[in-house]
Amino acid sequence: MENTKLDKIFQDYGVEPVPENETKNWLSMGLIWSGVGISLGLLMTGGALGDGLSFRQSITAAIIGGLVLALVTILCGIVGANTKLSTAMISRFTFGEKAVLLIALIQAFGSYGWFGVQLGLFGKTAATAFDIAIGYSPNVTLLIIIGGILMIITATIGYRGLDLLSKIAVPLLIILMFGSLFKVLQSFSMNEVINLQSSGEPISVGMAASMVISSFVVGAVVAPDVSRYAKSAKDTIGAAILAFVIVVPLVILIGAIMAQAAGTWDIVDIMLKLGWGLIALLVLLLAQWTSNDNNLYCSALGFAVVFKKLKKWQLSLLSGSLGIILAIFGIYDNFISWLIVLGVLIPPMRGVIAADYYLKNKKYYDVIYIQNLKDWRVESFISWIVGSVVSFITSNGLLTLTTVPALDGFIIAGLLQYILLVTRYKDQFIIND
Repeated sequence: MENTKLDKIFQDYGVEPVPENETKNWLSMGLIWSGVGISLGLLMTGGALGDGLSFRQSITAAIIGGLVLALVTILCGIVGANTKLSTAMISRFTFGEKAVLLIALIQAFGSYGWFGVQLGLFGKTAATAFDIAIGYSPNVTLLIIIGGILMIITATIGYRGLDLLSKIAVPLLIILMFGSLFKVLQSFSMNEVINLQSSGEPISVGMAASMVISSFVVGAVVAPDVSRYAKSAKDTIGAAILAFVIVVPLVILIGAIMAQAAGTWDIVDIMLKLGWGLIALLVLLLAQWTSNDNNLYCSALGFAVVFKKLKKWQLSLLSGSLGIILAIFGIYDNFISWLIVLGVLIPPMRGVIAADYYLKNKKYYDVIYIQNLKDWRVESFISWIVGSVVSFITSNGLLTLTTVPALDGFIIAGLLQYILLVTRYKDQFIIND
């Protein structure tokens, strides 16, 4: 009985469509994606751009990167908006009923790995910031546990938790960032800001745009985990524009300006030197919280497809607890190579799904066919593997396409899936005859 009450409280439709009466508008989703975007990592990406580009070049790179992220999010997110299903559930149609177990595990571990790594980063950076702000450095383990618990809470509640946190955190984060910008620019005129030049090693605009895209492309391709709550495809488009055409470029530009004005790309250090003190710690907490609870949320949705006897909220609790333990034992020092592999593997999956959905089999992506899906779809696996190989090759510098390996894999996998669909198959093949 108690378990049933908890199930109702934490109901998040992990393995079923989101009911129409639970759907949200573009602003709700846009704030969630904006909260993910306003992260310590993205601010530092902006700082890195400001360290290697002029202000005018930073604007160009931020806009290009934001537009590409918005496009990928829209392509992937509309599938979620139309089906009302999570990324892992959608993968059942593309790869097959049995094949999805492998796909969902890879997706889940991708998000889960980032949760552990960012939680470890949170603990280390928070300890450093405390030391600079008040001259005392709390125990890193304690900070990891506190941060992990906060992230588990919102991820366990589900979309409602993400929605509530983003509505509180995003406005505060934006106010604080603009406040920091205002303080930095006390010594500069608008003309001087426009003509600010980099102080570090120069980088190209193309490379800078690639840095912007790489900072969130894996999150963009799992957009259905949020967009399944969309009232319509138009709401998904509006949310993506708000987050990636407006908010993300603004965050990057603020980071770039502060880096150019202060002569360092370390945004946390800049905020502390501006005299924000403990308020800078609030930025760190909220920025990492709104970003990292999404990693845990997405990983639990992936695990829910594999471990069907457990509820999504139970998986969030278990995964988050294990994530805290892994972060305490230093996963962030040893897991980067594995995460790079996951970054190569996950985007091509989404390219396959996008091509399969939009170009051939949209009508079959419906829960009425869920019990009659084929076990394996060989053409989808071929496309995914080839896309992953291309992504791996470009990530090692052996070949250059878009300069963003994850985007390379996404595009190549999607193109190959379409070619296989139109040249090899004439009839439907998602479901058994």
